[in-house]
Amino acid sequence: MSRRGFTLIEIILSIVVFTLGVVGIMVVFYNTFGRSSNPIIRSRAINVASSVMDDVLSRKFDNDTPNGGGSISLSKVNIGKEEATNDTSLFDDVDDFDGLDCITGENGCFDDVIRGFRVKVNVSCAKLNGSNVEPIDCPQNFKLITVRVYSKGLSEKYTIRALKGNF
Repeated sequence: MSRRGFTLIEIILSIVVFTLGVVGIMVVFYNTFGRSSNPIIRSRAINVASSVMDDVLSRKFDNDTPNGGGSISLSKVNIGKEEATNDTSLFDDVDDFDGLDCITGENGCFDDVIRGFRVKVNVSCAKLNGSNVEPIDCPQNFKLITVRVYSKGLSEKYTIRALKGNF
């Protein structure tokens, strides 16, 4: 009865096969763990966009809109920033946000939301055409508010649009 063990070549081949398997598993783990924070970043960016939109919609339709609400004459409706600052806490109507481009938490830019997200806001007059919304020159009874939030580290942007009516 001869006892025969593994040859040196068989041992080397088994080490190579085992190593390739471990490297493959490690690549999967690395890719998974490297992207595990992406959903959290996306969720925070969407929450920032929603919070910014809520803040903009909480303001008056136009500078001439009476406190407490109510409509104004269509001839007075325009898009124009009356405040000379980017401190969003001082804005009193949706027009004041037009053209805003800032980083949250810096220089008065939405200090009450998650810091470090780039926010761009555009406001334009809009016309309802059936179920479609068309940006159009003022005066109109609706303003289209577009909020874009750019995520940190993902090179993605999230856009939310809403209408504010003159009533």
